[in-house]
Amino acid sequence: MDEPDSHQHSYAESSTERRNREIVSTERSLLVRLGQAVKLADFMALLMVLATFFSAYATWRTAMVTSTIFAVADRPFIGVQQVAFAGTDTQHPMISVNFRNFGSIPALDTIVAVHAVVDGKVVRPPSSTMSEMDAGIVSPNVPHDFFVFLPPDQYQAVTAGKSNLQVHVSVQYKGPAHEMQLCYFERFAYDLRVNVFLASGGSDKCGTDVF
Repeated sequence: MDEPDSHQHSYAESSTERRNREIVSTERSLLVRLGQAVKLADFMALLMVLATFFSAYATWRTAMVTSTIFAVADRPFIGVQQVAFAGTDTQHPMISVNFRNFGSIPALDTIVAVHAVVDGKVVRPPSSTMSEMDAGIVSPNVPHDFFVFLPPDQYQAVTAGKSNLQVHVSVQYKGPAHEMQLCYFERFAYDLRVNVFLASGGSDKCGTDVF
């Protein structure tokens, strides 16, 4: 009678162990699936965060580009069209600086200053002439001229190749907003070999012009 009882007892234990192992296996499987689900949810959340970031960045870049386009299109651009000698057959040779507004809207409060520099020294204008003028409103694509007079002896020295000549042009102006001060500064050096004035450096930053 002991052996059947022992056999039944062993069989009951085996069934219990089997159920326990199945439960443990099922729990492990559920935990693995849960872990995978959590990882997938975290990954999806990360993707959503990245998508939001890139969308915000794209929106910011679009706004910056649009702002830049409007800033460029909605402002004046003053520059020099040509620098040349004039009145060379008279006793009052001079340098003609043709400047204009290359933008699409007028420039306001325009102050233009032009200096001739011979051998590193600024040529002081005669008492009857100016080295600076208030041009006021400079409309788009309208030519404006500024004249700088040279003493005859200095003009002859420059054209004979005995002296070096530079022309410094500085312009300060504003756009319609009247808020930002816009600047233009350019140096032009006379090249005797081709009888023209060539650009030799400049800046659009205010306060950089040195005569």
